Amino acid sequence: MLVFMRAIFWRLYSRWLHVRDALGLSPAVRWISGACVAVFLIQLVSSHVRLGAGLSFGSMMQLHFGLCPPLLLSGFVWQLVTYMFLHGSWWHLLLNMLTLLMFGSAVEMEIGTARFLRIFLLGGVIGGLAWAGFDWGAVTLAMGGDGVPSWLYRLAVQAVSHRGTLSNGFAICVGASGGLFSLIGAYAAIFPRRRLILFVGWPVVLQARTMALLLGLTTILFAIYGLGNIAYMTHLFGGLAGYALGLRLAKQQSWGEEA
Repeated sequence: MLVFMRAIFWRLYSRWLHVRDALGLSPAVRWISGACVAVFLIQLVSSHVRLGAGLSFGSMMQLHFGLCPPLLLSGFVWQLVTYMFLHGSWWHLLLNMLTLLMFGSAVEMEIGTARFLRIFLLGGVIGGLAWAGFDWGAVTLAMGGDGVPSWLYRLAVQAVSHRGTLSNGFAICVGASGGLFSLIGAYAAIFPRRRLILFVGWPVVLQARTMALLLGLTTILFAIYGLGNIAYMTHLFGGLAGYALGLRLAKQQSWGEEA
């Protein structure tokens, strides 16, 4: 079994090297995408390693390295970074990696690898903190309806009912979207007039600032209606953090455009 898994790993790794060279990916994009794919493969394999009591090594891995508010408050602070490299499904991983591959290298070549990594990680951490705070508040309100206004109670129940949760009511957040939205926000702040292609079934060319604004408004609307099993607060606050970081960089560097 170990020999078989090793052969699959090296085969996938060699294919990845060909894709990397063909796309001309920048260093940080290679590191982040490679880490996300490697971690997801570990998740897949470990999900078949049973620990007893209905648990698998994969589920324990997600619990300890995904973002979960009670564990975060208990001292699992590494979750604010590690949750970005775990994903919930092949589709989840594919969408995030396609966004990174299509958008990331252009951003990194403009602002540099060090700034790119700083914005990705810091935006992901801020987005994760915002999601954890929202999730904690929503679960607390939904579990303690007495004295809570009826409209706020219904909103809290809606916020937590559409997600997969743990036995204590709290969800686990995984995925690189917070960091990716941070990069989009930063790019929109530094180069607001640059034209980017947004795929919504067909390619649409928009200015970077317009695209970031549309993504933000769409995220807010989806969050209000609770559509899908998605951590919208991570997207929204990751994007806002990236935009703020981008504005700061634009003021410090001469390569920022005028708004």
